[in-house]
Amino acid sequence: MLMLAAVGLFVTGCASPNVNPPQARANTGYVDFHADPSAGLCWEVARFDGRSQSFQRVFSELKPPRTGVLRLAFAPGRHQFRVTFLNRVIAKPAEVELEVQDGKITPVRVTLIEVGVALVQTRETNRGGTARGRYGRRTKIGSDATAMYSLSAVADAPIPYQLKERTPYAR
Repeated sequence: MLMLAAVGLFVTGCASPNVNPPQARANTGYVDFHADPSAGLCWEVARFDGRSQSFQRVFSELKPPRTGVLRLAFAPGRHQFRVTFLNRVIAKPAEVELEVQDGKITPVRVTLIEVGVALVQTRETNRGGTARGRYGRRTKIGSDATAMYSLSAVADAPIPYQLKERTPYAR
């Protein structure tokens, strides 16, 4: 039963987590998502699933990629992606459709466009002794203004496979 599930995942062309093999695997193409500036961006990528007619998350992590480039592996073919960042206020995520080619890398440049300011509310709850010696709870509410972004994504022409660190867009 477990083997059938693994075969089912392979056939549907599921993405691998952030990968960087020394050489391209057979029947696999790669998509490199990168942004400028890429410092500290936590990526979330979803792929459109034709059967469910919705986007399914293929990558989501609260830790930025070390090189600033997020590389995902897919089965060759046409794919549509939606990209957003978990640690930024995003008004509109980016969508891009591209052809994944076997043994090649398709770079996708994501651009952040500042579209305004968002007010982010924070809450901090403390428990413990009060001035009167009783045990109590105190909630402190604050707010911060932060930039809000709209995203756009453009797929560049596929390039031969190479390690992420050697790509021109890696920091």
